[in-house]
Amino acid sequence: MKLGREQKQLLILRIYIGVDFIHHFAEKLGLLGQHAYHNVLAYFTGLHFHNPSLMVLIAGLCEFAAFVGFTFGLFTRIAAIGSAAYLIISGTVGGHFGFGFTWANAGGGWEFPLMWAVFCLSFVYTGGGNVSLDAKLLKKLPKRLKFLSQ
Repeated sequence: MKLGREQKQLLILRIYIGVDFIHHFAEKLGLLGQHAYHNVLAYFTGLHFHNPSLMVLIAGLCEFAAFVGFTFGLFTRIAAIGSAAYLIISGTVGGHFGFGFTWANAGGGWEFPLMWAVFCLSFVYTGGGNVSLDAKLLKKLPKRLKFLSQ
């Protein structure tokens, strides 16, 4: 299968987005050691969640799902919508929208999470592409489930 320039560009971008989530889910799921996990837990505690350890776990699972969805092109459109929503919600809960636009502002502005949300959302339009698990699954899924990989 020969890929055109646009297909190669989307493949590179899709995989990079997925790989970029590795560090994020790894720290929240304790894969980077106790020190990293406790730093994240302290941050979530500072956000005044009723159960910060549960919220850290939920955030880590969201990021893991985004990693799988984008890196392997598995249910890419669902991953795109879910990760964009996650980025907007986490940017809101983390207060980034109150720190102004520029990410370099003290506390981090909303520029960075919104940029990533837009990058993720662009895959709602394109899907996973020809080099994805979605492309392979589309041929094998029952008709009523094909929407997951289209």
